[in-house]
Amino acid sequence: MFKLVDEHLEEAVVVALMAMMSALIGLQIFMRYVMGASLSWSEELSRYFFIWATYIGIAYAVRKDAHIRVTMATDLLSPKGQAVIRILTHIIFGAFALFVMYQGWFMVEKTFRFGQKSASLGMPMGIIYLAPFTGLLLVVLRLIQAIVTDLRAAGQGDAR
Repeated sequence: MFKLVDEHLEEAVVVALMAMMSALIGLQIFMRYVMGASLSWSEELSRYFFIWATYIGIAYAVRKDAHIRVTMATDLLSPKGQAVIRILTHIIFGAFALFVMYQGWFMVEKTFRFGQKSASLGMPMGIIYLAPFTGLLLVVLRLIQAIVTDLRAAGQGDAR
């Protein structure tokens, strides 16, 4: 079970969020153009699903090693050198993610404390502001996994 969650958590969450977002947008189109009455809350909820899907998608891209990068210089290095550079970039990315999480937590806490609500749904905005924190927490976990994998590869002399 843990392996299934480890391999497919972000993917399942992003697919579910995108499916719900697509269904809501489709429902809104149907209501507006067929029924002649628009839903006041569907656009807002779709936007929140998109925000959450974006931040969870960052972690998914880290898990799949799918972020764009230029490797022209690192390709000239030995496999151990490539692993060292990859580990260094993971550490820098992790430090950035931790910084954003740290700053984001203050925003989440402040939003919950002030009781700010969304316009149409009336839901606490702190739930929306938890998206960067949650997504980047998953990023940090995935970066730790990548560092461990790269350390093993460097120890064996293989590049990923």
